[in-house]
Amino acid sequence: MTKLSQLKIDPEFQNQINPPSFEETHQLEMNILKEERVLNPIITWNGYIVDGHTRYQILRKYPFIPFEVIEKEFSSRYEALVWICKNQLGRRNLTPEQKKFLIGKQAEAEKQIKSFHGNQYTLASESGLVQNEPDRTKHGSRSKVAAEHGTSESYVYRAEQFARGVEAAEEAVPGVQEEILSGKIRATDREISSIAKVPKEKRPEVVAELRKPKAKRDSSITDSYSSPSKGNEFITTFKQDIQGHKKGLNKEEKQNLKDAVKSIYSPRRLADGEAMMCEIQGAQEDFVRRWEMCFREYPDILTEPKNNEKLLIFIDRASRYLQAVKDRLNDDKEQRS
Repeated sequence: MTKLSQLKIDPEFQNQINPPSFEETHQLEMNILKEERVLNPIITWNGYIVDGHTRYQILRKYPFIPFEVIEKEFSSRYEALVWICKNQLGRRNLTPEQKKFLIGKQAEAEKQIKSFHGNQYTLASESGLVQNEPDRTKHGSRSKVAAEHGTSESYVYRAEQFARGVEAAEEAVPGVQEEILSGKIRATDREISSIAKVPKEKRPEVVAELRKPKAKRDSSITDSYSSPSKGNEFITTFKQDIQGHKKGLNKEEKQNLKDAVKSIYSPRRLADGEAMMCEIQGAQEDFVRRWEMCFREYPDILTEPKNNEKLLIFIDRASRYLQAVKDRLNDDKEQRS
């Protein structure tokens, strides 16, 4: 029998769950006290709760009340995330924002599952993941999720972008995820999605503006990363003209179309070193996050001798490169002084 003290909370799992209102939580608490037991079991994976967070919080107040735990089996945390999202999407009281967020998170988790479609303990290159595999994985996952929920692949793609924006906002301003998903913050999908593209140090400012009534927002802050480019605007208008059966293009329209397409694939401005520091920081943080994910999901990387040998090679390569960069910085510093 599982003890209450053995149950664990995974923040990412918990953040996929639609939190009940105060009234709903209070009513559930009253029902549990009346029945003197928890009617619905708490569902876990490796001891982590995947369904039943509210029941768990109530039980912590009344540890003498009996409860049941059902342990699910998943091959990875991504399968657990998919299950959580599907379970939540089966509920009736979801807001459009909550539904979009869950579909986006499910699609992202499905992609991660497919990325390790070979032996889950091998490197991507050894499991058959070739250079063009990510694109097939992305579209295959979106197609699957779209079919499951009766929507389009383009909607699933937008849902992925939306979910990333929500998580970026929550990371910058804890608690804002609930405001977005409940509809309290009135913002377009483009505005929410663009938060993930904003430098981390500026995200709290963008969130603060989105919390304001639309009439009082500073559009220079909220639109700086969400507004479509001039080229995209022209192409959208051009597509609308075609759909309206406009025949042919005059010379000026042909040149405008050419310039619009060129603007999308040409650099709009030259970035300097200071502007690219956020890219360097993001790469460093992504490196740590991905390694930690691998260590957490595949602990034999750190325990199996064969994996240890490969890992030490990678560490040595990275260390030598970073040391070379550090030496170069020190040399430049000495020359300037």
